[in-house]
Amino acid sequence: MNSKFKVLAYTLLSLAIVGCNGLGKMTKNFSVVKHEVTPNPLELHGDSVAISIKGAYPAKYFAKKVDATVTPSIKSASGEHNFKSVTNVGEKSLTPGNKINMKAGGSFTYSDKIAYTEDMRSADVMVKVMGAQGKKSKELGVVKIADGTIVTPLLVQHDEKVIGAKDQYVRIVPANYDATMYYLINTSKVNPNFKVKDCNISNKSEFALLDSAVKAMMVAPYVLKGMNIMGNASPDGTEKINSDLATNRAEASAKYVSGMFKKMKMSMPVDSSFFTKNATNEDWAGFQRLMQESTMPQRDMILRIVASNTDPEAREMEIKKMGKAYTEIAEGVLPKLRRSAITINADKVGRSDDEISALAKTSPDSLSLEEILYAGKLAQDNNDKLTIYRAAERIYPQDWRCSNNVGVALFNNGDVNGAMTEFQKADQLNSGNTMVKNNMGACYSRQGDRKNAAASYATAAGAGPEVKFNMGILDIRNGNYGSAVSNLSGAASFNESLAKLLSGDKDGAMSTISTSKDGDTAMGAYLKAVISARKGDAAGVISNLKVCVGKDASMKSMAASDREFIKWFSDANFQAVVK
Repeated sequence: MNSKFKVLAYTLLSLAIVGCNGLGKMTKNFSVVKHEVTPNPLELHGDSVAISIKGAYPAKYFAKKVDATVTPSIKSASGEHNFKSVTNVGEKSLTPGNKINMKAGGSFTYSDKIAYTEDMRSADVMVKVMGAQGKKSKELGVVKIADGTIVTPLLVQHDEKVIGAKDQYVRIVPANYDATMYYLINTSKVNPNFKVKDCNISNKSEFALLDSAVKAMMVAPYVLKGMNIMGNASPDGTEKINSDLATNRAEASAKYVSGMFKKMKMSMPVDSSFFTKNATNEDWAGFQRLMQESTMPQRDMILRIVASNTDPEAREMEIKKMGKAYTEIAEGVLPKLRRSAITINADKVGRSDDEISALAKTSPDSLSLEEILYAGKLAQDNNDKLTIYRAAERIYPQDWRCSNNVGVALFNNGDVNGAMTEFQKADQLNSGNTMVKNNMGACYSRQGDRKNAAASYATAAGAGPEVKFNMGILDIRNGNYGSAVSNLSGAASFNESLAKLLSGDKDGAMSTISTSKDGDTAMGAYLKAVISARKGDAAGVISNLKVCVGKDASMKSMAASDREFIKWFSDANFQAVVK
C-alpha cells in the first residue's frame, strides 16, 4: 500500500469513527438544541452582566459517551467575553457533569455573570459547544442565542448635590439696655442723687450709664424703638400703699426719661406710646432672689417662710418676728427692691445687601466673617461666588465654612478635583462635619470611586436631603434599584424616573419624568422613549425620539444601537429618526 493510499484510508477511517461515535451526528443536528436566554437582550446591573440559560436536548440527540462543554459569550466587533463553561455528559460517560439521556433527551440550567465592558453594548450573545469522546474532540456548533446589552442604568445623571455652609449674618439685631432707678422708702419721687451705701446702690452711677446708653442708641447703626418700665415696691408695708408706689414709680421714671430725651433734642417724637409701663406691687420674687444670693445666717429659714405662706401679710409678719434678721433685711435687701426696672429697646441695623455686595468686590477685608459669607450667598454668578469665597478663605482661613464654600463653587464649575482639595481642608478644620462628608462623597462619586463615596455618605447622615439624593445615584450605579427609588423619592427628577423604570414601575417612571424639570430636555425625551419601548408603545418610541434628536442630533447614534429599541431596528419610521 503506497503512502497516498495509506493517508486516504486513514482519513476515511477517522471520519467513520467520528461519525460512529456520535460527534458527527451531534454536529450535523446541532440546530435542534434549544437555548432560552433570560433576559434577552442581556442587561447591565451594577458593574456586571448576568445571564441565565435553559438548554434543551431533544430525544435521540445526545450520544451516550459524548461530553459537551457549553461556553456562552458576549461577542462584539472588538472582542469576545466568555462566561464560565458547563459540561453536559452522555448517560454512559465517565466524566462528571449533568447527565443527558440518549433516548429521552434532557436539559440543563445555567447562570453566570461577568464584568461589563463598553463594547458589550452592541454585541451578540453566542454559545459555543465543544464535544469530546475519548481522545477525540470536535466543535459541535456556534450559534447566536441572544442580544447584548441593555445599558439603561448608564443613563443616570451625575447631578450629585453639594451643600454650602450657611452664614449667620442677621441685619437687624435687638440691642437692649437695662437700667435701674432706686427710690427712698414710701416715695415715688425721682432723686438723681439717691444712694444707699450699705446696699451699694446709687442713682448717680445708674443715670450716667442710662444717659450714655440712650445717646448711643440715638445714632446709627441703632434705631430706638421704645422703653419698658416696671415699677416695683418692696414687700413691706400694706399692699394698697405698695400698689400705688409701684405704679407711681413707673410713671415717675417715664416722666424723668422723657425729660432726658428733651434735653438731648431727639429727632424722633417721644410720647406716651413710646413707654410701656407696668407695676409689681410687692416684689416677692426679687426678694427671694436677693435672699438666695445673700450670706445671712438665717437665709434658709426666711426662704422657707416665704415658700410656705401664700398670704403676703402673713409672710411679712413672720419675717418681722425674726428681730435682728429682719433688721439686716430692712437695711441690706429691701432698698434694692424699691425701684423701677428700665429696658431700652433698640435695633442694631447692619449693612444692606447692596452695601455688602459692593464691599465684597472692592474691600472684602472690611467685611466681617458673617458678612462676607452672606455676600457669597447674594452673588448670582457662580464665578462671582468663587471670588468672594476665596477672599473669605484668605481673610478667615480657620473657618471651615470658607473652604467648604470655595469647594462648592468649584464643584458647580465642574472642577471636581479642586473641589475635593477644598472639602478636605474643611474636613481638617471641622472633622466629622456631615455637610463636608456629603460633599466629599459627591466628589468621590464623580471620580468613579463608589466605595469611598458610600463611606462618606454613611457619615453624612443628617446633613440634609442632598445625602439621600446622592445615595440614590450610587444605588442606580450599583444596581440597587429599590433603594434608589426610596432615596430619590420626591426629587421629581430624571434619576427618580430612571430608578422607577429600572425597578419595574413603568407608569410611575413616565409620570415622574413628564412632570419633572428634566422632562423637556433631550435626555428626558430619550428616557420617555425607553419607557415607551418597555411598555410596547411603538408610537411613543418614535414620537419621543423625534423630540430627543430634535433637541440634540448627536443622540441619533446612541438610539440607533440601543438594545432597548431592538424591536424597532428594522422599522422604517425608527430608521428615519435615527439616520
